[in-house]
Amino acid sequence: MAATKEQKELKTNAEDLLAYNGKDYDDWLEEKHREVVSENIPLLMNLLKKERKAANTGTALQNS
Repeated sequence: MAATKEQKELKTNAEDLLAYNGKDYDDWLEEKHREVVSENIPLLMNLLKKERKAANTGTALQNS
C-alpha cells in the first residue's frame, strides 16, 4: 500500500514531535506493536483453545 501525501505528513509530524520529546520513532513504534499484541493476548489464547479443541475433535478450523 502506497502512503498518501497525508499519511507521509502525519508520520513526519509524529517523528518530529517524538524527537522533540527525546523519543526515537522506531522505538516508539515497536512499543506500540508490543501494546497491540499484549492487549490481544486473551483473544489469541481463546482462538488457540478453540483450535486445539477443534483439532482434538477432528474439525480443525480452516486458515483464512
